[in-house]
Amino acid sequence: MADSIAQRGASWRQTLTVYFTPVMLSMLILGFASGLPLYMVFQKLSYWLRDAGIDRSTIGFFYFVTLAYTLKWLWAPIVDRVKLPVLHRLLGARRSWIVTAITGTVLALVFVATTDPTGASYRRDENGVRLAQIEAGEYDVLLDSLAAAEADPERNAGEVLAGVVHPVSPVMTVEGEERIELPETEYRRLLSLVNEDEHFEALSAYRTLLTLLPIAIAALLLAYSGATLDVAIDAWRIESAPNDVQANMAAAYSLGYRVAYMTSGLGLAISEWANWHVSFLVMAAAMAISAVLVFFMKEPKAGAGRRALEGSFGVKVAKAVWQPFKDFFARLGWWIIPVVALISLYRISDFTMGVMASPLYSDLEFDRAVVGGIQAGPGLAATMFGLFVGGLTAMRIGMMRALIVGLVITLVTNGAYAWLAATAQPDESWKLLVAIVGDNLAGGFVTTVFIAYLSSLVDPASAATQYAWVSSFYALFAKFLSGFSGVLADAVGWVMFFVLTAAWTIPAAILLVVVILFGPKAAKGEFKFAERETVD
Repeated sequence: MADSIAQRGASWRQTLTVYFTPVMLSMLILGFASGLPLYMVFQKLSYWLRDAGIDRSTIGFFYFVTLAYTLKWLWAPIVDRVKLPVLHRLLGARRSWIVTAITGTVLALVFVATTDPTGASYRRDENGVRLAQIEAGEYDVLLDSLAAAEADPERNAGEVLAGVVHPVSPVMTVEGEERIELPETEYRRLLSLVNEDEHFEALSAYRTLLTLLPIAIAALLLAYSGATLDVAIDAWRIESAPNDVQANMAAAYSLGYRVAYMTSGLGLAISEWANWHVSFLVMAAAMAISAVLVFFMKEPKAGAGRRALEGSFGVKVAKAVWQPFKDFFARLGWWIIPVVALISLYRISDFTMGVMASPLYSDLEFDRAVVGGIQAGPGLAATMFGLFVGGLTAMRIGMMRALIVGLVITLVTNGAYAWLAATAQPDESWKLLVAIVGDNLAGGFVTTVFIAYLSSLVDPASAATQYAWVSSFYALFAKFLSGFSGVLADAVGWVMFFVLTAAWTIPAAILLVVVILFGPKAAKGEFKFAERETVD
C-alpha cells in the first residue's frame, strides 16, 4: 500500500469501497465511543445542573474538567508504553487501553446517575409515591419563583402545576428537623419554573460543596476517561491504515462522533420522558455496548515491536517520554517551525467564527426554531456529506492538494457569514440556510483532511504520544484566540468580523504552499513508516 490510490488509478467505485471494510466500521464505532463522553460532560451535564437550580458561575467551574482533553498529551506516553495486566495479553496494547477507558466512562456515567445536585432527601409514602424533603428556605425561594412565573403570561406556570396548591405545611423528620415534603415530580416542576438570576443565586445556598462534590468527582472521571479514550483511539486509527486511507478513517471517525451527538440528544429527550438518572444510565449502557464491540475489532500491529521498553526505570521513562519528541524533531528538523505554525493556523477561521455564529443569529432576529431546524436537518446532512467528500478528495488528488481545497472553501463559506450579516432580514431564512449548509460542508471537509495530515506526521511506534502532542497545537492556540472573538466583533462589527475570520485562511495558505513546494517528505506527510504502509 505504499502507492496512493490516486497513483494506482482506481475508479471512483473502488475508491468508495474503502468505506465498507471492517476497519471503517470499527472506526465508526470508536468515533461514537469517543464523542459520547465529551457531549455528556460538556453539554448534558450543564443542562442537568441548571435544571437542578445551580447558578451559572458554579456550572462554569464544571467546564474546567474538559481541560483533560487539552492536557491529554501529558499522560499519552503511558498509553503508548504501559502494558495493562491481563487485558494487554487478551486484547493487545491499543484495544486494552480503549476498553479500560470506556470502562472508566461507564463507571462515571453510572456514578453521575446515582447523584443528586439538589441536595434533597427522598422517601416513599404508604402509596409508593416518592417524596422529596427540602429545607423551608429553599421552598420559600421556589415559591418566589412560582409567583414570578405566574405573573408572566408567557410562562404557563398554571399549566405546569395544574391542580397543585401551594404553600404546603412543613413536616417533622425522624431527625427532629422541620422540612417541606412534597412529591418529587412536583418538586421537579417547581424547579423548572426557576428563571430569574436572583432565584438561582438564592438556591445556591442549598447546593453546598458537599452536595456537588460527588458530581464533580464523577465529571472528572468522565472527562479524564474520555480524554484517555481519545488518545488510545487516535493511536488505533493511525496504526490501522496507511497514509492514503487516513482521511477516510477520519471521515468514519467523525461520522461516529456525529452519531454520538445525536445520541446525547436522545439522552436529553429521555431525561424529559423519565428523568436525568435514567438518561445517564442509558448513555452508560451505550458505552458498555461499545466496549463489548471492541473485543471483535482487529488489534493493529504497526509499531508494536518498537514500543517495548527495556533497561532501568530511568531509561524506560526517557524512552517513553523523551524519545517520541526526539524522533519527531529529528524527522522534521527546522521544518518543525512552519509545520507547527501551519497546524496552529489551519483551523483558526472555523474556531474564531464559530463562537460568534449563534450571537449573530440572535442579533439578526432569526426564529430560534428555524435556526435549530436548519442546524439539525440540512446542516447535519451537509457536515456528513463534507466528511466523506473530504476523505474521497484526499484519496483521489492527494492529501496536500485536499488541504488547499479545504482552505479555499473555508474562505468562501466563512465569507458567506459577512454577506449574511450585511444583507439578511429576519424573514430571509434561505440566506441562513446557505450560510449554515456551506459552513458545515466546509467544516466536515477540512476535518477529514486535517486529521489525515496530523496522522501522517506520526510514527506508529509513538502514535498516542505524538498525535496528542501535535493535535494540542491547533487546539490550544485556536481556542485561546477564540476567547477574544466577542471583543473583536464588538470592535469592528459583524461584517468586518467575518471578513477578518475568513482572512485567517490566507497565512495558513501561504504556509501550506511553502511546505508543499519546499518542504521535505516528513513535512508533507509523505514519510514512509514501513510498518504502516503495509497495513492490510
